[in-house]
Amino acid sequence: MTSTCDNSATRRSNPPLPSSARVRRMLEAELAAVLETRRNPRPWIEANLWIRTKDRRVIPFLLNAAQVDYWDHRTLRDIILKPRQLGFTTVICGLFFADTLLRPNTTSVIVAHDTDSSEKIFRIVQLFWERLPEEERRRVGPPRFSNRREFLWPKINSQFYVGTAGALTFGRGQTISNLHCSEFAFWPKPEEALIALTEAVPADGRVVIESTANGMGNYFHDLWVAARNEENGFATHLYLWFESPEYVLDVTEEEARLWSGQLKQMGIVATT
Repeated sequence: MTSTCDNSATRRSNPPLPSSARVRRMLEAELAAVLETRRNPRPWIEANLWIRTKDRRVIPFLLNAAQVDYWDHRTLRDIILKPRQLGFTTVICGLFFADTLLRPNTTSVIVAHDTDSSEKIFRIVQLFWERLPEEERRRVGPPRFSNRREFLWPKINSQFYVGTAGALTFGRGQTISNLHCSEFAFWPKPEEALIALTEAVPADGRVVIESTANGMGNYFHDLWVAARNEENGFATHLYLWFESPEYVLDVTEEEARLWSGQLKQMGIVATT
């Protein structure tokens, strides 16, 4: 007598393999999500990166008003004239860090005007990496470090380098995907350095020249004027200290009356 084995339980425990069309749709959806994150990495930045505040707290990186304004108006060639302490270095670090990890084969370079500033900027990048969720760290693999303030992720062939103007050790001949020239008005030999660096940036790469003012007649001022006159391909971004909520001071009606004339000459509006 021959018995028949009932395999219904086995069939129920093993779900059918997805069809090729379903797999294709899944892959297309994943690819679309990756491409959208690369196109607009702000949600990724605010979900994954942490920063150190002025009062020494470590908090999630949520863009402030000035950072959002720059983010919304950024181009591939930007020159920023700004006051101190509005967070432009931090938002550019975040933008470059996201691009470096989300796009394989990316090289991001930030050049500061002195060694102390270079070290401070590199600590921003270090904190980004140290607080990055484990899932993201596994995706890009462990970095290699060097004594040149540099991260290199061999798994995705991307790197992030922070250097000092006048003492650059970044290898010549390398293509730079993202370049940030920080406090450019205070660089030694700025014209010579900028020419050498921008020659390494392709047309679809990003260049951000940013600085507080350092008088008139210097190379940064010349670049700014040329950009305002649409002569060098850079978009200008001007930020004034009194436009920031951080610099708003409440005054009484009497104080506003006494100071209104002088404040108006400076372009400042006093409200009670």
